[in-house]
Amino acid sequence: MLDVNYTLLIQIPIFIILWMLLKRLWFDPALRIIRERTARSEGAVAEARAIQADAERLRAEHAAALDQARAEAEREVQDILREAEVEQKRLIAEAREDTQRMIGEVRGRIAAEMTTARQQLRETAHDIARMVAEKVLGRPV
Repeated sequence: MLDVNYTLLIQIPIFIILWMLLKRLWFDPALRIIRERTARSEGAVAEARAIQADAERLRAEHAAALDQARAEAEREVQDILREAEVEQKRLIAEAREDTQRMIGEVRGRIAAEMTTARQQLRETAHDIARMVAEKVLGRPV
């Protein structure tokens, strides 16, 4: 059989009292500090994840805004190019009309000047022919 000594009976209550004192003064505060640190760490990690998610969301929004701005700028450039092309065609048409009008005016002036020059040449030719005839014949014609 087992021989139970009275010191064992004294050691059990001392152990229980020591355990209760250490639990109250050492283990509970240490566990509380560990729980607080864990909670802060997990909170910091959760906050970091939230910040990272916000950063990703903002990056995606920024990329979408840039894409939209590029598309809008491209549309505006296309609109400006179309307007410039229309304006170019209008200016070319106006220049052609002005050129045709000017050509018509110049042709009209040239025709009038040619008519005047022909008439003057006829008159001059008649005068020259008369003068030649007078010189050849030696008398006024």
